[in-house]
Parts: sequence; structure tokens; C-alpha cells
Amino acid sequence: MQTNSFFLLLIFTMFSNSLSCMAQSSKPDNLLFTKASIAKYLKKANKDPMTAILKSYEVSGYNYLVPYHLSLQCKVDSANNALYFARKTMLTTFSSFVGDVKDNETSYINSRHWETDIREDSNYTALDAIVEIISIARTHQVIMINESHIDPRGRLFLSNLLPKLKAEGFTYLFMEGLREDDINERGFPLQTSGFYTSEPMFGDLIRKAIQLGFKLIPYDCYKAPCNTVPEREQHQAKIIYETLQQDPDAKAIVFAGHGHINKDPEKNWMAHRFKILSGIDPFCINQSINSEAPQLFHHLRKHIDKPVIYKNLKTNDYRELSKVNMVDATIVFPDTKWIDNKYATWLLHSGTKSYTINLSGAHYKGTLLSILKCNEFDQFGILAVPVLNMILQQTTRQNISLDPGSYYLRVTDLYGKELYKEKITL
Repeated sequence: MQTNSFFLLLIFTMFSNSLSCMAQSSKPDNLLFTKASIAKYLKKANKDPMTAILKSYEVSGYNYLVPYHLSLQCKVDSANNALYFARKTMLTTFSSFVGDVKDNETSYINSRHWETDIREDSNYTALDAIVEIISIARTHQVIMINESHIDPRGRLFLSNLLPKLKAEGFTYLFMEGLREDDINERGFPLQTSGFYTSEPMFGDLIRKAIQLGFKLIPYDCYKAPCNTVPEREQHQAKIIYETLQQDPDAKAIVFAGHGHINKDPEKNWMAHRFKILSGIDPFCINQSINSEAPQLFHHLRKHIDKPVIYKNLKTNDYRELSKVNMVDATIVFPDTKWIDNKYATWLLHSGTKSYTINLSGAHYKGTLLSILKCNEFDQFGILAVPVLNMILQQTTRQNISLDPGSYYLRVTDLYGKELYKEKITL
């Protein structure tokens, strides 16, 4: 499975590099797809889902609905593990991009499930994850926290954690998903800033980190591809180490994917390599298995209403929970509360200002509502990254919460046609 994951990374890296070449200060024209275009890419996706679906996202002018639709509709041989895994990865990734996280977890388990059910252990106490991490941060120079790339909750959690880490003296945020150096000056992401950074909550994580004064550092192989897993792990560790060499008293957060924070010397992933290079033992926090196998925590989630870390108060040891990654602690998220059995509460209510979406008409069914910062869309057009995406019903009357600011509510269809646009200020 690790080989498949690395193969995906190589594809994503090449894709991100090609997007970076398109970055510009002027607003590009919107690109319209046709039924013929969809049929053409669907035929390609049936043979090579990853290449075709990723390419469709670019050539459609970053129309999130195109790769989402192709991922849903393409048919691959389930006996072909590589194609099956590629299709599932595209489906779960772009489902998260459009805010359709309801069936994401179950879908992903079918292709990536390493764990077994986890039971309660009376030796461990559930502690508020943010409060406990801040306590940990006071005695550590480097905190590494991972994510599952299909689960925006990890990005939301880090967004909520950042103000408190800033108050504890943390100044650097190393981001695996970032693919550009100009992000700190501009202050917000574009579609060309990376791949996963185009997911709205990842984009908002970037905005908030820069607003708080963090310096964002891309540390993955994006200027030149890494050809092997060890080469990639070493490159990541080296970038973090060399940056901190220039600022030896600085405190840093490293935001990584999946197993890169694994401290197992035998696996020799990024976190262990960084420890060997720097002599700094990072505190590594796992939150990725929340999405890979949600039923793992069925017995634990019954008793929590916020993200927690389990700690033995007698020994001060943390319950790691994963059988795959050797880390220091694991975050467990509470069960998601669903609105209309479709929308995740944490997805629609991540801000402080309330607004009610009220759209009705047969032409809205299955279209995408994107909520974008006005200043970003006015300057960069379709390169702007939304703060929220949601698939609409024929009638959508839904309360949401956003941060204060001016936004466009923009509805587009599968072919890129703009059906509705309204400016709001909260």
C-alpha cells in the first residue's frame, strides 16, 4: 500500500508543478466544458482514472464538479488493485473538495484499512486535545501532526490550534501540501499553490496561519521530483532541519500526511530522519486514522463531544492507538453530527458569523455552491480557492457560519456555467 501512496504523490507532484506554471496576477477566463468533453474524459478515466481525472480538473478551469463527477461515474476492473485504488483515491479526494464527506470514510476503508477495532482502556483518561497539546508544546521545540488527505477535519483542528501555539512562541508552519514560495507575501492560496491546498479548509488553514504571523514553509519535493520513498523522506527532513539551523531557537509545527511522522527507526520515515539529523525529538501526533477507519473508535466516541487525546495520568504516557505508525499520541474526533443527513456540522459551521443560504430551483440540483473571498476572486478569478464548497439540492435552505468578511456566493454547474452570483458581507 505504501508503494501505491508514493505513486500517487509522484502524480500529484507533477500535477502541482504544471499548475504552478499557470499562476499569474491577471484573472484568467473561465473554461466551459461540454457533454462531449465529459464523455471524452470519462472514457479515459475508465482506463487510467488518476491521470484523466487529475487532468480534467486543470483543463476544466478548476471546476471541482468535473473530477468529482468523473470519479463517481468511471468504471474500473475491481480485480485490478492499482486501478481500483486510484479510482477510490480520486473519489474520496474530490468528494472532500466539494464538501461531500458523508460517505467518504466508508468508501476509503474498502481500499485502505489497516487497523482493527479499538476498545476502551480504563487506564487512560480522555483529555481535551487542544489543551493537552498546548501543555505538550511548552516543553517541545517541534510538534509534528499528520492528516488524512481526504479528511478536512484535521485541517480545521489545526486551524483552531494555531492561535494557541502562536501564543506559546511557535513561528514556523511546515506544510507538506504547499508547492509555492510566494504564499507568505500574497497571504492566501491559489489553485496553483498545491493540490490538497485547493480543498477549502486547507485553503482557510493557510489564510489563518499567515494572518497569525506564521511563516509557511513548503518542504516536499515540488521543485524537483523525488524518485524513491527514502529520497522523499530525506528531502523533507533535510528542509526542516536546514531551516531550523538558520533559526535555532525557533519553534515549529510540521503538518504532514499519514506515515511521514512515523518515528519507527526501522521504517525510517521523515520524523525519524529529522530526529537523527537535528538531535531534536519531535512530538508526533496522529489524527489520520480517524478517517481511514471511522468504526475503530465507535466504543470511544460514545463518550466524547470534542477532539481528545488519551493519557495515563499515573505514568503520563499517551495512548497511541495505531498499529501502523509509531507516534507519541493520537487524536480521536467525536462522531460527526449531520445536517439533513448530508452536510457535516463542522464543515458548515467553522466561522463565527451566521448566514442562511436560500436557493430553490430544479436547475440547482447537483450544482456546486462555492463561497469565495471577494478580494481573492476579483483579482484571480477561477484561480481563487473557496472557503466553502457544498453540493446543492433542488431546494437548499441552510444555515452556515463564516468568518467576518465579504464573500461571493457563486453557483456553477458541471460544465462551468455560472448560474448564480451574489455578494454578501458578514
